[in-house]
Amino acid sequence: MKKKLIIGIIILVVVAAAGLYYFTQGTDGEDYETALAEIGSIEKHIEEIGEIASKNVRSYYGNGTNEIENLYVEIGDIVDEGDLLLEYDNTIDLEIEKINKQIEALEATYNEAVSGADFEQINTAKLEIENIKNSLEYAEENLQTVEELYKNDAATEKEYKDAQKSVEQLENQLAIGQNQYSLLVKGLSGNVRDRYEAEIEVLALSLKILEESREKFNIYADFNGIITELDTFKGDMPLAGKKILEVQEYNNLRAYGDFIVEDAVKINEGMEVEIYSEDIGINIKNLSIEKIHPKAVSKLSELGIEQKRVMVEITLPKEHENLIIGSKVNIKIKIDDKDNILIVPEEAVYEKNEKTYVEVLENGEPKEVEVVLGIENEDFIEIIDGLEEGQEVILD
Repeated sequence: MKKKLIIGIIILVVVAAAGLYYFTQGTDGEDYETALAEIGSIEKHIEEIGEIASKNVRSYYGNGTNEIENLYVEIGDIVDEGDLLLEYDNTIDLEIEKINKQIEALEATYNEAVSGADFEQINTAKLEIENIKNSLEYAEENLQTVEELYKNDAATEKEYKDAQKSVEQLENQLAIGQNQYSLLVKGLSGNVRDRYEAEIEVLALSLKILEESREKFNIYADFNGIITELDTFKGDMPLAGKKILEVQEYNNLRAYGDFIVEDAVKINEGMEVEIYSEDIGINIKNLSIEKIHPKAVSKLSELGIEQKRVMVEITLPKEHENLIIGSKVNIKIKIDDKDNILIVPEEAVYEKNEKTYVEVLENGEPKEVEVVLGIENEDFIEIIDGLEEGQEVILD
């Protein structure tokens, strides 16, 4: 009985001794997850979800007062510049016909009042002069525009000279037309001629106004493209300001991304960009920022928070011009990078009392070291001062 009691006491002592050893020695031998401070490189990126769209997008809106009389396109249709897309119901043709009848009546009246004068020729000559004046006015405006572009290296010398030549030709045509008109009215009295000129100029001006207003009722394609949106139908009277039609140029695609202002201020034109998407199977590197829009626009985030965002455009290479318009892509912009610097994993660094520290492992013991940080990304941080290459840092 005593022998069994002694054996039991010995076992308890051994177990207690083993526990004490484990408690005292096990803590000294604690394992840490560590990494070495090493020489490497860091790239810093800003990333956002973007969309594939055309460089040229034209949207058309309802006027709120006229019905759609004819609709000539459907979504997905390819259109050429100048194609008629839709027509609003209007009375322009009737009003033009009314003015033409007034001109005919004016001719008849003067034919009775004055013999020997061909008023049909006079009328035609006068209308021709008014048309040339209108064309000359447009050509002079175009010349001013081309001249400004030429001064800023945005137009070629040939384009500038062609614009000058167009003005000169119209000026010559106007002089010829005015001479012919003077010959036709040479035999008329001054009062008759003045009255006729005044009346015909009023009618010619009315015709010009009607022809210009026709553009408000007919919508034409401004460039070669594809119909990407259509929200109207024949007989519809769309509300004023309602978007009813969109055309995008199908061979001039860009990637567009909206970046919050805090990130947008770090972006510059020409920065390196990567675009990728697992959904459509693309990964395009070595692209560049083409344009940063100058105005921030308020938009709601997915959480319903209003944010100020800036649009950024990225040029796509021609071999990727067949991407589907409207596709979502990831836009990754490199805003900074450094090579041959001392780096540690991001999780090795922490803050305390407005200072930054890492813990290094020296002789198996952790030691807190204050460090000065440089560039960082989501994985690594540059250490400017406080560490040396090869030191072992504790993570987390």
